[in-house]
Amino acid sequence: MPQTISQKIGGMVKLAIALAILAIQVYPFLYVIIGSFKTVNDFQKRLPFELPSALFLGNYFKVLFSSNVQIYFKNSIIIMVVTLIVLLALSSMAGFALSRINFKGRKFLLSYFLIGLMLPFQVALIPLFFIFTRLGILNTYTAVIIPQVAFSLSYSIYLFYSFYKFLPTDVIESGIIDGCTPMGIFLKLVMPMSSNAILTIATMQGVFSWNEFICANTFTRTTAMKTVTLGLNDFVGKYGLTDWGATFSMITITILPTFIFYFLTSKYMMSGLTAGAVKG
Repeated sequence: MPQTISQKIGGMVKLAIALAILAIQVYPFLYVIIGSFKTVNDFQKRLPFELPSALFLGNYFKVLFSSNVQIYFKNSIIIMVVTLIVLLALSSMAGFALSRINFKGRKFLLSYFLIGLMLPFQVALIPLFFIFTRLGILNTYTAVIIPQVAFSLSYSIYLFYSFYKFLPTDVIESGIIDGCTPMGIFLKLVMPMSSNAILTIATMQGVFSWNEFICANTFTRTTAMKTVTLGLNDFVGKYGLTDWGATFSMITITILPTFIFYFLTSKYMMSGLTAGAVKG
C-alpha cells in the first residue's frame, strides 16, 4: 500500500528527530576523543570544535607512561571484580531462597530488601565514614567495596527473584527426587540456567563500579588507593589550571573498557531485563 504524503512527512520528521538525538548523544564522546589528540597550542588558538592540527599522541604517552594510571586501573579492576563476585553470590542465593523456598516471613523479607531501593546512597556517607574510621578500614579496598555491594543488593535480589520465580518447576522437582540438597539444586541446576540474569546484573554493576566516584573519593586517602575516576584530578594543577589534552586522553582510556564490556554483554542484559519485566 503506497504511503501518503503525510506519512512520508511523518517518517522524515521521526528520522530527523532520531538523528538529532543521536548527534546530541555522540557529540560529547567525539569531542573528548578529538580533544585527546590536541596539543596545548591547539587548545589555545583553535576553536573548541575544530579538529587538531595533527595527530598528536603525546597526551596518551603522558597518561600511560608518566602518570599512575596503572595503579588506578589495578585498583578499579580489583574493586569491580570483588564487588561483582560478592554481589552475585549473595543476591543470587537470596533471590533463589525468596522465590523457591517456603519459610515464615518470606514476603516481609522481600519487602524489607525492596525498601533499599528507596534509600539514596548519599544519606549513609557520613555514618559509614565514622564506622569505617572506628573499624580502621579507611583507605582500603574493603571500605569501597562494602557500600557498593550493600546498596546494590536490593535491585540485584529483586532481578534474581523475578527470574527464579518463573523457572521450570520440573527441573527443580527432578533434583529433589534425585536427592539433591537445596544448595545442590541451586549450584547444579539453577545457576547454569541463570546466565542472562547473571550477565544483566554483572553488566549494570560492572559499569557502575568502574565509574563510581563517591565511595572512592570519601573512603580513600592515598594515591596508592585511587581509582581511575579519581585519577582525573591528577591533571588539574594549581589554581584550576587543567591539562585538557591529558585529561581527555585519560577519559578516553577510562571509558574504553566500559564500552567494550557493555557492547559484549548488552544483548544478554536486554534479554535478562525483558524476561524480568515480563515475568515479574
